[in-house]
Amino acid sequence: MSREEASSAADASSSPASSSSWRRSTLSFREKFIDAHETHGVRVRQYASRSAFDKAMERDGCGKRAGSRAIGTRGDDDQTRRDPVPETGFTVWDASALLGKYVAREDVWRRLIANDDASMTMTTTLELGAGTGLCTLLVATSEVVRGVAGSKSVACAMTDLPGVVDFTRENARDNKAENGGNVPKNVALAVAALTWGDASDVEKLPEAIRHPNVVLGADLMYTTNVEVIRALAETTRMLVLPGRVAVFAACKEHRPESIEIFVEFMSEFEFDVVRVPASTAHPDLPASDEEFEILECWRRQK
Repeated sequence: MSREEASSAADASSSPASSSSWRRSTLSFREKFIDAHETHGVRVRQYASRSAFDKAMERDGCGKRAGSRAIGTRGDDDQTRRDPVPETGFTVWDASALLGKYVAREDVWRRLIANDDASMTMTTTLELGAGTGLCTLLVATSEVVRGVAGSKSVACAMTDLPGVVDFTRENARDNKAENGGNVPKNVALAVAALTWGDASDVEKLPEAIRHPNVVLGADLMYTTNVEVIRALAETTRMLVLPGRVAVFAACKEHRPESIEIFVEFMSEFEFDVVRVPASTAHPDLPASDEEFEILECWRRQK
């Protein structure tokens, strides 16, 4: 399927666009903010706030983890405060599930990585604003990625603000096969702090994931701050090489005008944006085109 054909999603199974049984709006407060969320073989913790997560980790004796900072001793609160809508990274957002299932469709995945260098030994994805990590974990546990991992290495990276990555790392750890999860042992998971618009944060990323095959982002365009939206677009440009792609899913119920601003920035930054009807995304998650949109942003070849 070509990029131009993506918007028609000819290979997708048709689904009724009226169903919303999988959406968060159908859940109770406890299901939205306290209980762990489980879908399609992925289980992620949720918390109502950063402080609730810190307390849970202290209560469970997880205040210190090998390779991570002690909870509550971060020296990066100045960066944490840059979040335009604080405390949003600790619960599941609907678009995370929709994007994860869309990218993990075999026909979509093959098209997204069609420009890979055949000599490369690793296929990589990197998610911006990963939060719970649900989107990436759905990709990492999918049949298509299991198939790729049989012939070459796969690395799935998740990034977020410094105040969120400890939480993302816990969910990543829980979903690894050696801990009882469904992420295969030959699929590597990485978690790193990344502030949008900060070139030094991009440079600090391990070389293996700094320019991934596919960049992911779910429900990131919810702010009224145009500079934050521009920073998201700038970081996407830093990560995506010519010929490669970033895929975003957005809920139009949040702030549809911000989606349009983002599309304008991406066009300015040498990307061709293909708008995919959400109703064609995945048969397991029926979605209305009035509720969601998927954007495939292809970096133009020089």
